[in-house]
Amino acid sequence: MSAAADNESSPSLYRWAHFPALLIFGILFILFRGQDWRWQIAIGGAYTVYVFFFAFGSVFDSADDFFGDSRVPKYFLKLLIPHTLILTLVISGVSLWFHFKPMLPSWLTHEGRKGSLWDLCGWLVLAGAGISQGFWMAGKTKRLIGDPQN
Repeated sequence: MSAAADNESSPSLYRWAHFPALLIFGILFILFRGQDWRWQIAIGGAYTVYVFFFAFGSVFDSADDFFGDSRVPKYFLKLLIPHTLILTLVISGVSLWFHFKPMLPSWLTHEGRKGSLWDLCGWLVLAGAGISQGFWMAGKTKRLIGDPQN
């Protein structure tokens, strides 16, 4: 089998992980709009959806493979514990990010059309953490479930 054929048959759902994550972020942000901690909840929920969609989307070809495999719930629970620990660090980091923002110099936190340098750095760190954890969980899922195409 050629490399091009391997790429065509490899799962690609992970490429769309940001769409459900953004949807969940928006829903949670709107639902908790009156709360002081709405950012932490929205970011935590979106991060969780992104990481699991990325991990399972890297392993399974379609939703039928995901929902049709009886081993998925068991392995989902196995991955939930380490994710909860990492999510705790992410939420703590987001809280500290908001706590430190008023203390920083104005050139770092100046809000322009595209946001501030501080916001950009925060989003990049969050994206890097999500992608890293997604790859880690995808590798772990592949080892736990095995190659779903065999």
